[in-house]
Amino acid sequence: MNKITVKQEPSLVSAAVATEAVARAIIDISDSMKKLSTSGLKRKAIVALIHDHSGIGKKDIEIVLNNLESLRETWCSR
Repeated sequence: MNKITVKQEPSLVSAAVATEAVARAIIDISDSMKKLSTSGLKRKAIVALIHDHSGIGKKDIEIVLNNLESLRETWCSR
């Protein structure tokens, strides 16, 4: 039996849905980072925990954390 593959061009509706999903994710990530920053854990503790768990450099972690808070303002219009 031969397999048939059907390729579909993304429709404008599915592109709009995908765009909305990405925007919602950006907003959620940004808001979650702001909540983490006000959770009571000091910034050094958050960085140390991530560093210990991942092995990623602390300076790189700081850069990512700083940018996560500003994702919404940088990429979303509302």
